[in-house]
Amino acid sequence: MADNDELLSEFYMYLGDSYHSLKDTSESDKAYEKSLSIKNDNAYVLNNYAYYLSLRNRDLEKAETMSKKAVTLDPKNSSFQDTYGWVLYKLQRYDDARTWVGKALEDKDSVSAEVMEHYGDILFKLGEAGQALEYWQKAKARGPGSALLDKKIAEKKLYE
Repeated sequence: MADNDELLSEFYMYLGDSYHSLKDTSESDKAYEKSLSIKNDNAYVLNNYAYYLSLRNRDLEKAETMSKKAVTLDPKNSSFQDTYGWVLYKLQRYDDARTWVGKALEDKDSVSAEVMEHYGDILFKLGEAGQALEYWQKAKARGPGSALLDKKIAEKKLYE
């Protein structure tokens, strides 16, 4: 029975990811909730659901709880560290956000443009515009960032 629950939890996780890709946030949230009701310690579900909530500025306290749990379950996962930092950023806890996204940056081989851009955004909020610009430029060199990355670089200011 436990193996079936594990598989069922993963099924709902993938369903949530698929609905998210289709921009059907209501169905995505339902699928993630169902997955967590079956297995409440699935770090990937906790992380993905928290991140997607943060992108929508929705249920940020819930997102923080889920993200913190994910990073506790897998403390070396740089993606989870970035998500936790990003949720903290959305909660306007910029110093804490800097710490966590900074941890994600330590994984130099797999750090994404998105993580670098997040770090730049945090630095900007902390009043370090020059360093923010450097990280936005690093993000652009690393790969595609957000739709606003070029505008941030060109105008040397934060756009959200």
